[in-house]
Amino acid sequence: MKDLLSLVRELPIAVRILLLCAMARSISFFGILAYLPIYLHDALGMNGATIGYVLGVCLLVGTLVSVYGGYLADRFVKVHFMIVLDVILTVLYAALPMVGSPFLVVGILLVANTASSSMSVTANALLADLLPSENRAKVFSLRYSLQNIGAAVGPFLGVWTVQAGTGGPFLLAAGVIFAALLPLVIYRRLFTGTTAPKDETAAADDESMNFREVLRVMRADRRLGLFTLGGILSIVVYGPLLTYMSQYLVLVESRDTAYQLVAYISAANAIVVISTQYVIGSKLKEKTLLRWLTWGTGAFVLGLIGMALSTNAWIIVAAIVVFTIGEVIVVPAEYMFIDAIAPDNLRGSYFGAQNLVHIGVAIGPIICGFLLVHASPAAMFAALIALVIAGWWFYVLGCRAPVPQAAAPVDSDAQKVNP
Repeated sequence: MKDLLSLVRELPIAVRILLLCAMARSISFFGILAYLPIYLHDALGMNGATIGYVLGVCLLVGTLVSVYGGYLADRFVKVHFMIVLDVILTVLYAALPMVGSPFLVVGILLVANTASSSMSVTANALLADLLPSENRAKVFSLRYSLQNIGAAVGPFLGVWTVQAGTGGPFLLAAGVIFAALLPLVIYRRLFTGTTAPKDETAAADDESMNFREVLRVMRADRRLGLFTLGGILSIVVYGPLLTYMSQYLVLVESRDTAYQLVAYISAANAIVVISTQYVIGSKLKEKTLLRWLTWGTGAFVLGLIGMALSTNAWIIVAAIVVFTIGEVIVVPAEYMFIDAIAPDNLRGSYFGAQNLVHIGVAIGPIICGFLLVHASPAAMFAALIALVIAGWWFYVLGCRAPVPQAAAPVDSDAQKVNP
């Protein structure tokens, strides 16, 4: 705890603002997420299948477009781009309760998801710009803990605002985003004044490269492609944890028991992330990333085996604790690797490409639902174990892949990522 407090005191004011903004955006996102299916059903008359399609497509489109969002973050002053995105989100969330057309609502949700994904990518890149490399893993881990606190608080605030009337959670989200926007506007000079200046060559490259050329550079970097594939396969396993465990438990237990177990799983996952993320994340080092990723994958496998063996509450909670240790390791390790290999003038674009891992969040429930219907629970857990091991193998290949010749002059940090 003393180390954490010392780190926070030493952080630049701009970094502290970004961390608080990350928690605020998490509160707004999860405050809406818990309420959105109910709103789409009650206010707009959508059925369950349509709601699933709408939410899935919005997530997928936002994830894909965030690659271009990362490119824009490299082309413009990052804090100014974040301010624009926050203004867009504030306006969209405030407008949602006043829109009665399902088509307009879907359009707003698509734009909001795109802006939110681009915001996440830009914030990652700006945070890396503002920090020395030795502190990035600690701060990324601290931010992930704060985001999980927001994820735990958001749904409760959303439920509370429902009492104020239909659309209360949307107004809550708009208010929270607006509150996060104010310090970015007031202290915006801090974000531009502390960013390390680019060398003349990088600056010239940044100005001259169009989006197609940036994509060509990223495609040529096998490390980025392999690590992104590994991230997609891994997040299939840990991203939609509550979704596929709900699918599984409703099938093998009574509905009341399933709901109770899902509550235990959610609480255990949140407690472990919040209490251990900084402690473990602060120990991650670039030179030993692959070793940590191996331990994280092992924790996933052991946790999945425990969940498959029994639906006893104590066993499932113990399995979730072990499983969540894997999540606590893998998430900051992925950020560290991408930060290490990204050229300074393409950091936003690289984080945008890495954000594609969230495709796995949409894929996971589909795979698990298919196996539960057409095979068995054992087959689902076996498939999840196979996927996370395959993801680990892509991490291995990514860590061992050679540095692209074009990237070598600006990519010395990547040489530190060894098994």
